[in-house]
Amino acid sequence: MRAGLAIVAAFWGASAVAADGKALFEKNCAFCHASTTEEKRLGPSLKGLKNGVLPDAIGKAATRENILKKIDDGGGGMPVFRELLSKEEKEAIVSYTMTL
Repeated sequence: MRAGLAIVAAFWGASAVAADGKALFEKNCAFCHASTTEEKRLGPSLKGLKNGVLPDAIGKAATRENILKKIDDGGGGMPVFRELLSKEEKEAIVSYTMTL
């Protein structure tokens, strides 16, 4: 029973993080990155990120580490968000983008 409750709690916790990530994505990222279409805005669409490859990264894997590095360091026209978002906010955004 406890194991079942732990799994449900983990699922709902992950869902809440992804929901928060969606709101944070819409506030901080959606102007430049589409999430539901292949539309290229100022930056590439992130639709399909869950398939494992970062857009415009010549085959670079869409891992948590690589996505966080891109958020922190920017580059290629993307601003640096290292000091603009908290660690928790960045983690929530990464969790959300990995569902796209």
